[in-house]
Amino acid sequence: MIYFPYFRGRQYDLLALKNIAQQHALPPNIIPIIEPVRDIRALPQTVAAFVEHDQPLVVIANPTVSDYALTQQKLYDWRSYADNPNLIVGHILTPTIIPEDLQATPDHQTLLVARQYDELLAASHAGWLDAPTHLLVPPEARIRRLLTRPSGSLFDHAWLPEHDRSYADITDGFFSEDWQQARLDGYTSISDYTIGGAHYSEHGYPARAVTLHLTYFAGDQLRIHRFVSDDREDFRHPKEKFFQAVAKLAAWLPAQPAAVQTPAALALADYHVTQHFPGLGVVKRLSLEHHLQTMATYFKTTILTKSQQNF
Repeated sequence: MIYFPYFRGRQYDLLALKNIAQQHALPPNIIPIIEPVRDIRALPQTVAAFVEHDQPLVVIANPTVSDYALTQQKLYDWRSYADNPNLIVGHILTPTIIPEDLQATPDHQTLLVARQYDELLAASHAGWLDAPTHLLVPPEARIRRLLTRPSGSLFDHAWLPEHDRSYADITDGFFSEDWQQARLDGYTSISDYTIGGAHYSEHGYPARAVTLHLTYFAGDQLRIHRFVSDDREDFRHPKEKFFQAVAKLAAWLPAQPAAVQTPAALALADYHVTQHFPGLGVVKRLSLEHHLQTMATYFKTTILTKSQQNF
């Protein structure tokens, strides 16, 4: 079972991935996907970190969000690493793709992300779906009936509150158990948009509350705990709201199992002790690092052990 965590290439997403690569924290069956959204230095630096530490990574060659794909002259291009065997070139299935883009070789893997049934059906009729090494599709019954090759599921588990609701309405809840369902549905890999979700906004948007998101395992079920500031009246005072939220995290974390107390989670809790506000970008980076560290521990132990038992 392979886990493909899917990231949009924002600054702090990339910094989280770069740090994880430098820590050599991921087992070989966790392969992050980056869909570039901005022409920033952190993109090739992150790709270089994975290549230099001999860890696999997917980069989407035809991103479909933001205007990155329309920028003809890239200042910070990642393609100089395209020939490295640790780098898997991925594509999103669109009407403009060509079959040569999908063709894998013994030395270079490829990955295809298919998000629409109609496009997938057309690609199937054209005989394109056997070309890529990995295929990720929405976990829909009509798509499963269409496939004749091993593939993986791509799903968005993140919940975004709407209208007058907030994360304080559901501070703890179910997040994912895709690896369990995958075996029942015949998938050989899984993918999701982690805690960030599939929604992409070029400039972001303000929130009335500061919320810290930590995933954790309860048995084989991945859950998410949200630490929400008490002040949710307006968009002001993010620093004070952060201290309200991180105080709840610091009180909750010591009672959790050692697997939950990752280096990233402990770094977040320490801001309560030092009363230092690192900025919300750093908070996001550490939350993503915690998620990857949590998944790495589970996939190194539980998933690997079950695979060996089945073998």
